Amino acid sequence: MTEDLLDYWLRMIKPFFPDNAWFQSGISGGDHIIQIDWNLETDLHKQSRRSRKIEIVIKEEVIDSYLEQSKDLRGLYDIRMREWIAEHYHNFCLDQEAYPSNSAAPIKWRISKDVFHP
Repeated sequence: MTEDLLDYWLRMIKPFFPDNAWFQSGISGGDHIIQIDWNLETDLHKQSRRSRKIEIVIKEEVIDSYLEQSKDLRGLYDIRMREWIAEHYHNFCLDQEAYPSNSAAPIKWRISKDVFHP
């Protein structure tokens, strides 16, 4: 069930990122992890640069809480998660987060219960 939920959340957040974004997802210690980065197309004459990797971490207790809710309440949680992702992406400074290689530590966005219960 949690792998299906991870796939669902991944499909839900993909539209917020560039079309050429690369997504990797998995489960680590019960937490859902989604890593995202993409090619930056700022200057055709410079070496291809990639965005800094974003790592979205959804803790196990958040997943458990989500799964315990009714379908209607999950729908509300989905809306809140999309709003949270959109806000974080909007505030993500692309030019300052560009690297010639993707060797920099990822920026972690942790989704806590507070996202669902503001």
